[in-house]
Amino acid sequence: MNVVVLMSTWQGERLVEEQLRSILDQLPVGGRVIVRDDGSTDETVARIQALGDQRITLIRGPNVGFVRSFFTLLDTAPDDADLIMLSDQDDVWLPNKIERAAAHLAPLQSKPALYCSRLRLVNEQLLPLGLSPTWNRPPSFRNALTENIVTGCTCAINRAALSLARQYGDPARIYFHDWWLYLVIAAFGQVIVDREPTILYRQHGSNAIGMGSGIGRYVAILRFLRKKNWVHIMYEQIENFRAVHAARLNAADRRLLDSYFDCRRPITAMRLLIVPVRFRQSFVGDVLLRLLLLGSWITGRGLISPPR
Repeated sequence: MNVVVLMSTWQGERLVEEQLRSILDQLPVGGRVIVRDDGSTDETVARIQALGDQRITLIRGPNVGFVRSFFTLLDTAPDDADLIMLSDQDDVWLPNKIERAAAHLAPLQSKPALYCSRLRLVNEQLLPLGLSPTWNRPPSFRNALTENIVTGCTCAINRAALSLARQYGDPARIYFHDWWLYLVIAAFGQVIVDREPTILYRQHGSNAIGMGSGIGRYVAILRFLRKKNWVHIMYEQIENFRAVHAARLNAADRRLLDSYFDCRRPITAMRLLIVPVRFRQSFVGDVLLRLLLLGSWITGRGLISPPR
């Protein structure tokens, strides 16, 4: 099996070597790691080069942010890869991560498929903090419209999904690459969520959101919401999806999209507010979705970002 791991790095000098070693130790024969450094000014590049491992391909690029960096990596991945895995720079892969991903995706080579797993949460010294949530509802296009249950550093996709993932439209309208992958592959393929943790997921001040466990997860989300408008993030992604992929949706999913998520027709947002349709994994999550939508509407910020 041709396995390719895609890693984006930025200012990761402290932890990137440990992460790479945890990947290289389990990489099968012929496997490769493609690292794109996103304009680091510290010793990240030097630490990677010091490993001296021929299985690592290092690409140095300008700073474009983690989303565009990962889409650049997806464009760079070889077309004949059987298994494409995403990696952060500061975690540790458990020894069976590649094996589990390959086993789950093996029966699905004929259609786009995405594998992701639960995480074992740890602090910077790898001391345990807990586990990421389990999801009681199955992954679906309906869920992916309003919520991301896929953590990018656990992602693996097959060759058919790689072709689909490269059709991402305007990356400026995508805030999370993993959420985009969940949305697109849930629409046209299959998403598998493994309840077994496969990585040690470091929680620290540099996490974009962080995961947290229990109430800590909601605290981390609320901190993020103080800085970003989640409604804009969600609708910008949906509008990008509509432009690129909506014409290919089956009739039921197209009705769902047009009935509840058309920013050009305010009635659809009103319908989302008042109709008791479940989208998110939990009841609390569904209430939060509607409160965020109502708050953005009342404050005049609207559904999508103002024109730049």
